[in-house]
Amino acid sequence: MTGATEIVDGLAIALLAIALFSLTLRGLVAGVWLLVVQSALLALVAATIALSSGAAHMWAAALLTLAVRAIAVPAVLFVVLRAVSLKRETRPLVSTRYTIILAVALTLVAFFTAGRLELADAFPARNALPVSLALTFIGLLLMATRRKAVSQLIGLITIENGIFLAGLIATLGLPFFVEIGIFFDLLVAVAVTAVLTLRINEHFDTMNTDELRKLRG
Repeated sequence: MTGATEIVDGLAIALLAIALFSLTLRGLVAGVWLLVVQSALLALVAATIALSSGAAHMWAAALLTLAVRAIAVPAVLFVVLRAVSLKRETRPLVSTRYTIILAVALTLVAFFTAGRLELADAFPARNALPVSLALTFIGLLLMATRRKAVSQLIGLITIENGIFLAGLIATLGLPFFVEIGIFFDLLVAVAVTAVLTLRINEHFDTMNTDELRKLRG
C-alpha cells in the first residue's frame, strides 16, 4: 500500500503541474494535448488504486477515463480546431502573469483546506485530495479568464478531472453505473459545446464566446 500511495501522490503532483502549465499556453492544440496527458495520468491513478485495492470497478474507471477523457473528448476538440483558422487564445481576460499568481494562491488554499481533511475510507494519499481541489480551482480559472470556447472546454474538463480524482481518493470510485453516467454526460456536454463553437465560427469567423451576445433576439 505504501508504494501505491507514493505513486498516486506523484501522479497527483504531475496532474497539478500540467494544469498549472496549461495556464501559460496560448496555443489551443498544445492545450488539448496537455489535456490528453492529464487524463492519461488520471487513468494511471485509477489503475494504481485498482492494483492496490483489488476493486474490479476501478479497472473499469481507468479504462473509461482513458477512452473518454484521453481519447474521445480530445478527438472532438481536435475536430473543432481543424475547422477554425485561429488556433490561439489571443486576448484572455486576465494576463498570464496574474492568472498564474491567482492559480498559485488558489492551489495554496486547496492544500490548506483539503490537506486537513481526514476521511476514514479514503485512499491514503496525502497530496491527491488537495490536488483534486486545486484542479477544480484551476479549471474554474481557465473558464473565467479565457474567451475561446475550446479553452473554456479545457477548463471544464479540468474541473471534471479534479472532481473525478476526489471521487477516486475519497470513496475508491463511484458505483459503476454512476461512473458510466458521468462519462456520458461529459461526452454529451463536450459534443454540444463543440457544435455551438462551430456554429459561432461559421457565423462570426471566431470562437470567442463573447459573440454569443449577438445571437440574442
